[in-house]
Amino acid sequence: MILEQLKTMQTDYLKSKDMPRLGVLRYFISQIQNKEIELRPQKQELTDEVIFRVLKKIIKQKNESIELAKKADRDSVVASEEAELAILKDLVKLFPEELQVQI
Repeated sequence: MILEQLKTMQTDYLKSKDMPRLGVLRYFISQIQNKEIELRPQKQELTDEVIFRVLKKIIKQKNESIELAKKADRDSVVASEEAELAILKDLVKLFPEELQVQI
């Protein structure tokens, strides 16, 4: 399952002190856990497809943040959001190709 891979990556980033990637990954994992809590009352399981939808949502939010920051001439915000977006797009590679087409 993808979640196990993400948690392994989190440990690796922590050991290597890769703080930018670690921060983005921690946020992503927390959003996955929130989704899992949301699905519990509906008796639904957390699948790789659900996790991918969470990732797509975060990527969409980052793109919107970048656009707003550009309109406000906030170059530092644009740079940090674009760096985080690049890390998130790297995570897309963990998912099966049939899901990757959706982005």
